[in-house]
Amino acid sequence: MKFLLNGQSRTYDGDPERPLLHYLREAEGIISPKDGCAPQAACGCCAVELNGKAVLSCVITMAKVEGGEVTTIEGLSEVEQARFANAFLEKGGVQCGFCIPGIVMQAKVLIDHHPDPTRQEVQKALTPHLCRCTGYKKIEDAILYAAESAREDKTIPAPSDNGGGVGARLAKYDSYNVVLGRRPYVDDMRLPGLRYGALKFSDHPRARVQRIDTQAAAQLPGVLRVFTAADIPGERYTGLIVQDWPVMVAEGEETRYIGDVLAAVVAESEEIARQATALIEVDYEVLPPLSDM
Repeated sequence: MKFLLNGQSRTYDGDPERPLLHYLREAEGIISPKDGCAPQAACGCCAVELNGKAVLSCVITMAKVEGGEVTTIEGLSEVEQARFANAFLEKGGVQCGFCIPGIVMQAKVLIDHHPDPTRQEVQKALTPHLCRCTGYKKIEDAILYAAESAREDKTIPAPSDNGGGVGARLAKYDSYNVVLGRRPYVDDMRLPGLRYGALKFSDHPRARVQRIDTQAAAQLPGVLRVFTAADIPGERYTGLIVQDWPVMVAEGEETRYIGDVLAAVVAESEEIARQATALIEVDYEVLPPLSDM
């Protein structure tokens, strides 16, 4: 299949069910779309533009990209990139920044279709996006500021980094790159010999773990090691106040929620690691969960 990516022709002959997000990050090395929840399409961090619409790339398969045009932040003009980056810096719309590149692409599509959006229209456009840091108002302010700049063809000045003394307003460190998705988070880093991990979680909120069988997972080609609680030589329990939270739940112990970890796989690729976790067999004695305090 053929399509355009940031204005450049691409040919793809791989798995048509492969998520666009994985293709962008793994095959193209484009890190601005972030993986916050794939494949749940719940956080909005992976938003890109496809044929003039903002889409969540974690649930868009490559089959749906055929003949289309995909745009990420990397494909925006320098003027557009500077406009969004400086708008978010000026209005304080970036903190941890993980969600912002996806929001920028949502905002870009909104402004393309509605050059003078109302705050309510901005809020509606942000519906697919989760942000734990800002409370959204500063993000809305930044988008409205960027729209105003585009309408009036005005340049948003970059905040000064020259100091100015006590009480002076400074740009957040490295925030220009954060807005544009350039600063690598851990999942964006690629190093020689990199290995990947995946966790096997409890299937039940409360159950006694009777047996954990990792044999099939360990024999999968590409798997380097499978760890369980038996492989932890030190103290397994942690906690902020009381040390009562096991890093891994061992055979014979009870789970307390479906986030409890039963095993961990290390493999040559993320795909292999996740395939291996699916091969881990666990026998449970399912118990009634605590659902009322």
